[in-house]
Amino acid sequence: MKLSILAEKLNGELIGPDGESEVAGVSTLSDAQPDQVCYFGNRLYRKYLVSTSALAVITKEILESSAPNLILVNEPYRAFREVLILFRHESLSGFSAIHPTSVIHPGAVLSDNVTVGPNAVVDSCATIGSGTTIGAGSVIGPGVTIGSGCFINPLVSVYHDCAIGSRVIIHSGAVIGADGFGFIPDPEGHLKIPQNGNVVIEDDVEIGAGCTIDRAVVGSTIIGRFSKLDNLIQIAHNVTVGRGCLIAAQTGISGSTEIGSGVIFGGQVGTAGHISIGDGAVVAAQSGVTKDVAAGNTVSGYPARSHKRALRLNAAVSDLPDFRRKVLEFMKEFSRKEEE
Repeated sequence: MKLSILAEKLNGELIGPDGESEVAGVSTLSDAQPDQVCYFGNRLYRKYLVSTSALAVITKEILESSAPNLILVNEPYRAFREVLILFRHESLSGFSAIHPTSVIHPGAVLSDNVTVGPNAVVDSCATIGSGTTIGAGSVIGPGVTIGSGCFINPLVSVYHDCAIGSRVIIHSGAVIGADGFGFIPDPEGHLKIPQNGNVVIEDDVEIGAGCTIDRAVVGSTIIGRFSKLDNLIQIAHNVTVGRGCLIAAQTGISGSTEIGSGVIFGGQVGTAGHISIGDGAVVAAQSGVTKDVAAGNTVSGYPARSHKRALRLNAAVSDLPDFRRKVLEFMKEFSRKEEE
């Protein structure tokens, strides 16, 4: 694809002499070859602008760069996404349709163009929508419903009676609908609380590798439409995640937590159970959330509090050694004067 054509597809303005040059691919500022494009959107990588070998840099404004061309766009990261889609090279599975080693229960219902990979299992009364792929070794439990256009990667387990919407992506190692952690302590042996509910994953959700989403005690554990979960996330029973949330890796959400729409979690966040986090809230990485967070608030630290307050407290803590030294010096001087 010619560079000028690429710029048009991005609704961008090409600044530079090489509009007729062919673009072979996309890379980073530091690794780009002379026939590749890259993007600049983070000042931490500014140092690579003057040394990049890229044919063109996608950016928001004119800047100094060793690349001979710039493509000016309003949203560089969004444009970079479009380029990645255009130049994506994906190795497709060699398996299609229903593999002979898969096990499909006679009571399961599969729509048109469903692919079931080697050694996958689709149990009784499960329903799979059109165009959905079930990867090798995955297990779809009895009574599960999966919508159309989903991609269930290899080695995913979806327990009984869970409901998955359309265009959902679930990555390998995820477990959907395992029992929640509920016990009555007893010296003779802890008593397990039956987990009679299910998990509902709405349309256009992506679940990262190794995530675990527990079924509800009663009712449903819900992941709202457009939400995206990174790898290795634990969602406990009866949690509700609203629409369009972003949850980074190693976050753990305790039971019956209600999360609004558009909430963002950094990595390794932990929450107490039975709390509410309002729409549009931001929880910084490694925060421990022990109480409700109001809509639109940004919190950090442990226990999580207003991010501005947390920064002030951290600054004060760093000053404590000097403060202690000054207090000790004052006490010594005070004692000396008293002795005189």
